[in-house]
Amino acid sequence: MIHIICLDYDMTLFDHAANQIPDSAMKALDNIRDKYKIVLASGRYFNDTLNLQAKELIKPDGIIHANGSVVEAHGEILHEAFFDSGLLQSVVSFSIEHNLTLGGLYEGVWYSTKPIQQKESWLTKGRINFPEVRSIHELLDKKIYSLFLDDTVETAAFIAEKFPSLRTPIMSEKSGGADIIPIHVSKATGMEILLNHWNMTFANVAAVGDSMNDFELIEAATVGIAMGNAVSRLKEIANFITTPISEDGIKNAIEYLESIR
Repeated sequence: MIHIICLDYDMTLFDHAANQIPDSAMKALDNIRDKYKIVLASGRYFNDTLNLQAKELIKPDGIIHANGSVVEAHGEILHEAFFDSGLLQSVVSFSIEHNLTLGGLYEGVWYSTKPIQQKESWLTKGRINFPEVRSIHELLDKKIYSLFLDDTVETAAFIAEKFPSLRTPIMSEKSGGADIIPIHVSKATGMEILLNHWNMTFANVAAVGDSMNDFELIEAATVGIAMGNAVSRLKEIANFITTPISEDGIKNAIEYLESIR
């Protein structure tokens, strides 16, 4: 039986076009809190000042931060793994050499290989609220969990080919964008840590997502749900495809889960 609903954040819960979580999604979550554990699984780190408000709004029972690099249950950190500092230096140097838009978040500030272009990219995509942006050189002496490539699908594959110890799950088949994470890290490995902590298995998990960083978790869950706006490969492996985020996608996903419970 399903006891856990695991939800991606960007373009699954949080609609970038509307700059908010749809009211229908929040109401649907509030209606099931007494039936399921709610887990937030994202490429974001929700204990950063930039993302803390979302954590406080959703009030999840567990969080898989940074695609599994950090795992939290009811405020207790169960697992934490930082991005290798030597690898960070190499990826940054490679990105600068090949003119790629690479960035990372640390304590509410975004560090980028192209600070000006990064701001322009966010504005082009309709993002109106974004953090201070500084040079990525200032990030090199800091402990971070992951990087983000705000570039094409082809450049994501280029980095994955150059660095075999990393993988680059894409956000969108059209606009690109990709997390850069260690090859052994995923939302599914993060969920395994939570399941061990709660003495449950993947038989108890339903997962909802839209991007390739959700692939392993959607595949491992007993019920995997792809958003209507999801990448095609995620839709191919999902048990159910809900409507897009702008058309009550989470509300309809939860109604589907309730119908098969």
